[in-house]
Amino acid sequence: MHPRERKPGIIGQRPEERQLFETLIAGGVVDVGRALDPDNDDLFTWWPPWRNMRQRNIGWRIDYILASKTIAERAASCAVLAEVGTSDHAPVMMTLT
Repeated sequence: MHPRERKPGIIGQRPEERQLFETLIAGGVVDVGRALDPDNDDLFTWWPPWRNMRQRNIGWRIDYILASKTIAERAASCAVLAEVGTSDHAPVMMTLT
């Protein structure tokens, strides 16, 4: 999530929510988007619908593709289609080889 949007204690940022997500990952699924783009600090999939947040790319990453290790190894790409649609979410699309 964008540093300006970090607010401990709100939905999506609570320690217990982060722990549940970490438990999923530890259980063997792969966060494909992060695996393919580990250093991208601007990888967001949701933007608040005010103050031109989407245009300024100030958002949260709350949409994921989680896959088994076998499927994740076949991922050629996992792109956030930020330019698609008018929703506050962007679709995330994984392409397999």
